[in-house]
Amino acid sequence: MEGGGYSSTSSSASSFVHLSNIGKYESTDEFSTIANSAFFTTLLVILSARIGGLGGFPLNTYFEIFGLEGVLSCVALIAILFQIARYFYSTLYATYERTWSPFVFISILLCTQLVYDLAFYYGIVNTLKKGQNHLVDIIRAYVNENKMGALVGHSVFMVLTALVAMILNDSSDVSKWVLFGVLAFLVPYALSIQYTKPAPPPPPE
Repeated sequence: MEGGGYSSTSSSASSFVHLSNIGKYESTDEFSTIANSAFFTTLLVILSARIGGLGGFPLNTYFEIFGLEGVLSCVALIAILFQIARYFYSTLYATYERTWSPFVFISILLCTQLVYDLAFYYGIVNTLKKGQNHLVDIIRAYVNENKMGALVGHSVFMVLTALVAMILNDSSDVSKWVLFGVLAFLVPYALSIQYTKPAPPPPPE
């Protein structure tokens, strides 16, 4: 009896932390999973920014001005980066009939994100003059305020989204739709949380 109980508990724990394969770029089954996961982690970022001041004034300004459009833009960007990473994972790693590796996939995903961040910053943010694009101005202010923390924060965001997607991928379609409904309900409330701009530093004596 004890042996059977231990086996059942172990099996349940193993199933709970199972990181499902989301690396097949030709499969459309994972699209909803990745979008849901991105939606979930974006909600966490919103709450962290509005309540805990994550990202400082620029990130809160982004959510204040662009709201749901800004959230949609974040989710769309994550979906694009994931699809690029899935393509490279499938063609450079999985094509040799290797077993699914969450570590390799996340490594490729982080490389994809790093290339995008650097290309976007030096190709667009660092090129457009201040005042030409409000969204770019906010991103520029966010990077200037957070320095390397902006890049590290984006990396952590991508890793968390990947882990959530791998865990969520084995869920039923009904569960995914329910999660989407809950997230769609909560995001506007999170965006509506008032963020108080920190007081400016005292003038030098």
